[in-house]
Amino acid sequence: MNMLCEICGDRAIISVSNGTLCKEHFVEKIESITIETINEYGMIRPGETVAVANSGGKDSLSLLYILSKNFRKNNNIISITIDEGIAGYRDKTIEIMKRFCNRWRVPYFVYSYKDFSGSDMDSIKKVRKGIPCSTCGVLRRYLLNKAAMERNADKVATAHNMDDEAENVIMNLLQNDFDKFLRLGPVSGLKERSGFVPRIKPFIFISEKETMLYSIINGIDAVHTPCPYAGMGFRGVVSRKIKEMESAKMGTKMNVIQKMLMMKQRYSPDYLPKKDMEKCSVCGYPSSQNVCEACAIRQSLATSNNRGRLTNI
Repeated sequence: MNMLCEICGDRAIISVSNGTLCKEHFVEKIESITIETINEYGMIRPGETVAVANSGGKDSLSLLYILSKNFRKNNNIISITIDEGIAGYRDKTIEIMKRFCNRWRVPYFVYSYKDFSGSDMDSIKKVRKGIPCSTCGVLRRYLLNKAAMERNADKVATAHNMDDEAENVIMNLLQNDFDKFLRLGPVSGLKERSGFVPRIKPFIFISEKETMLYSIINGIDAVHTPCPYAGMGFRGVVSRKIKEMESAKMGTKMNVIQKMLMMKQRYSPDYLPKKDMEKCSVCGYPSSQNVCEACAIRQSLATSNNRGRLTNI
């Protein structure tokens, strides 16, 4: 039996927690959810510069498309890409990102691990122990904030979707990290904290399946394959399990996020311990330690590289 659009009765192309919809009403629904989320949580105000974290993938290009389409009249929309240095993957997505930004006349800026630390991710993986995602996450967050600061951005818009956020909720609960749990949600970071640019997640109520279909319908040339290092750590396990639960009971991911938001409302913002943020003695950005995690990684890589050069002499 064919699915029918719940709005007009025509043949539906998708059935998810956000509705069973035809092509026309699906596109309208995705854009309306995004805009409603932005307005409800005060994510973007007129005159602000919004830096979109743009990987060249389906999620970030779809977000950049919607923001450019609906907010560039009153806001400055720019694109920031972090080049980890993953051969055969990131180089391809960067080319896609450039074509998209040139087409829609969006200024873009690329910051690389290589320029910051002297090593790309492929090289870092060989010299640092543990899951690559741990090191990669630290460097990506640092460079994204650094780029946003240097470009005078008021907000960083990330394309974290419903799947991503549900995974974050489950991971933090299973790891008993309630502090990080309470930092989740549509908006994170304080404008008043010097050295940090607040993050916003306009796609938090939209699933990965929906962003993929949206990008295809709108002819957005994007990469639909995950990072080759993805799925190697605990997140990969959580991701697979929550997808299984969503298949067994539609709406599971949305329920996880809604419950997280309800729990956050029960706690005062003062719950989180306030750490005196000092400045990193190396880069000058805020840090809870004398040397921030990113600079510590850079120093460690420099030591490894020097050892390697001495060995080859």
